[in-house]
Amino acid sequence: MKILEKDEKEIVVSTVISPGKISTYIEAAGVKDASSYHKTVLNFLAKLFLPAGYPNTVTPDYIRYQTFDVLQAFCSSWAAMLSSRALLEVYGVGDASASATDALLFSVLLDIFGRVITIAAAYHLGSSLGPEAKTWRFMADIFIDAAITIDTLAPLLMEMQIFVFLTEAFPIPFRVYLFTISSAFRALCGIAAGGAKMAINLHFATPLEGTGDIADFNAKDASLETVLSLTGMLVGAVILPYITTRFATYAALAVLIVIHLSLNFSAVRGVVLRTLNRQRACLAWAIYRSSEYQSGAHNGTADDVTPSHISKLERIFHRPSRLVDLSGKIVGQCKIGSSLALVSLNGQTSGSLEKVLDILRKEQYVLWFDAACLSTLGSSPTVVGKPRIHIFLKEGYTPRDQLKAWVHATELALMKNKTRRRTPASSGTQTAEELIANSYRVVDEIYPNFLQAMYQKGWVPTNDENLELVATLLPGPPRTVIVGIH
Repeated sequence: MKILEKDEKEIVVSTVISPGKISTYIEAAGVKDASSYHKTVLNFLAKLFLPAGYPNTVTPDYIRYQTFDVLQAFCSSWAAMLSSRALLEVYGVGDASASATDALLFSVLLDIFGRVITIAAAYHLGSSLGPEAKTWRFMADIFIDAAITIDTLAPLLMEMQIFVFLTEAFPIPFRVYLFTISSAFRALCGIAAGGAKMAINLHFATPLEGTGDIADFNAKDASLETVLSLTGMLVGAVILPYITTRFATYAALAVLIVIHLSLNFSAVRGVVLRTLNRQRACLAWAIYRSSEYQSGAHNGTADDVTPSHISKLERIFHRPSRLVDLSGKIVGQCKIGSSLALVSLNGQTSGSLEKVLDILRKEQYVLWFDAACLSTLGSSPTVVGKPRIHIFLKEGYTPRDQLKAWVHATELALMKNKTRRRTPASSGTQTAEELIANSYRVVDEIYPNFLQAMYQKGWVPTNDENLELVATLLPGPPRTVIVGIH
């Protein structure tokens, strides 16, 4: 019996089993041509830097994102070298009167300030980094470019007459103010990039079919980043000696930052997340509710609610509380997790609020309007202008309840906007409780079909049996939850 085995280097090993004897030997390898060696090198690099099992263990949008990420890493490394040179100049490198102790204490001060900002940023931004991963991933690049710009311009700013006067007028040197701002931007970049990148990496490691390994993915990603940073530093070290004047430095910095941000925007724009946040949930429902989608009147309708189509519609910079229609027009605002006790309520609306509580008695949420958009001139309050909605959650709510509440608010805003366009003169004919009741009737009827359509189009579920989609809509824990209605 002869058993053939092949290792990662394509070397074939034979194991011959005969009566009373087992022998092993390497099969004679043929002469490899240039293309074979080229293929071997590419395979080695792929195994070194790409996740194990690529491309079956990553999402289809991974390679596009990684390509832009590679290019932006070079620009970032070169720009960082320009700022490092300016920073050393401010520290006093080459100045005989400069003190090493002063430079050390100055760096310690900046480090302390940066750590304080890191703690504060983690507290305020932590819960929003995952849901708004694309926004904060790009914001991280803006933060680091702002820090690099401040560091590079520091020598010029410190020579300007107004800043020289400030340095003489105040006991704290101007460079302290300058570099604490730079340190703050770097700290913000660290928090934003760390949290958002983890969310994006988790998405990449969750392929459409099969399973990925997030630990291996992060390890390979860190390895690739190390090589790219090192390569960028080596290339920058060759180019930097030729950039000697301030004009050349600032011109090079401007070009690098523009290219860096453009590449990062393209990278983030191409990420097709398959989990729902507030913006994607709003767009998905607006598409599903469009008359064209319901009737199938236009070509390609079945694909409109897919993650790839919605990723083309969503905006990188978007206020999550805004409700929009398919054209991107703002049709209302909604805050989820509000406190009923903290929202301004009018005594004249108490009767309507009681009716709404009864309408939504079987749900784990309550919808009501902000007092700023309510008119109480008639017998019942009416909504004036674009609705401002609050979602109050009940104790025991689930992500499914959050999603249904947000969909309900979106339907209400779309319904109100449609009424205003068709009959602007009587846009306030529906009372507040009628708007909530009518929109709830629509949502309650077709919401299960909506979940089924989303599941079939590739949105990530948390539970295949109950069709619960992964939705992160709360920017943090709710202010309060309703524990009882008596």
